[in-house]
Amino acid sequence: MVLARFNFKNENIKKVTVSGHAEADNYGNDLVCAGITAIISGTLNGLDQLYKKDVELIVLENEIVIIVKKDSKDLQKILIFLLIQLQTIEIQYPKNFKIEEVL
Repeated sequence: MVLARFNFKNENIKKVTVSGHAEADNYGNDLVCAGITAIISGTLNGLDQLYKKDVELIVLENEIVIIVKKDSKDLQKILIFLLIQLQTIEIQYPKNFKIEEVL
């Protein structure tokens, strides 16, 4: 199962961690993993290009971490957009993907 954890402070996302494997199908055919990967990769690329100084991006083999260093309304909109996209996958594939919101 893939787990995405969104840590909030004062109603703002401060940290996002995504880890695990969806195991919805064999490697290379796992549409759940492909969907999550596409959403996360696009977000990471955008953050790296537009908010490089405002976030710390950690990419490991089985874990992605986004840490907010300098917050802004626009950055929060991007992170909320990420959450909404991932919630769409979670609704469709609850056995393979779970989102935790830590307040």
